[in-house]
Amino acid sequence: MDGFDFDYWKNLAERDPAAYFRARDDVLRECIAEHPGYVAGLAELQGHIDSTRVLAGSPLQASRALFGLMEDQLHRLGATLAELQRETEGLRAILAPKGK
Repeated sequence: MDGFDFDYWKNLAERDPAAYFRARDDVLRECIAEHPGYVAGLAELQGHIDSTRVLAGSPLQASRALFGLMEDQLHRLGATLAELQRETEGLRAILAPKGK
């Protein structure tokens, strides 16, 4: 997605919404294909994003719903990081030389 041209995409969406969505889908497919080890997960995530947008009813509601999903994911990642830090400290304590 080098050189993203906001004005191009904005104008395309305003001028020809069907062409915008076709081009958007093409770019998303290309982006997903560039990450072969993650194709299934990225495709699933994009499907979830698209479904959320369709069901939301308005762009504002879609944005709120998607930000909520991102917030939930960040909380999960934070909890996982905290658990990894606890485990790392536990391993350090086990592996530390005795008497120090």
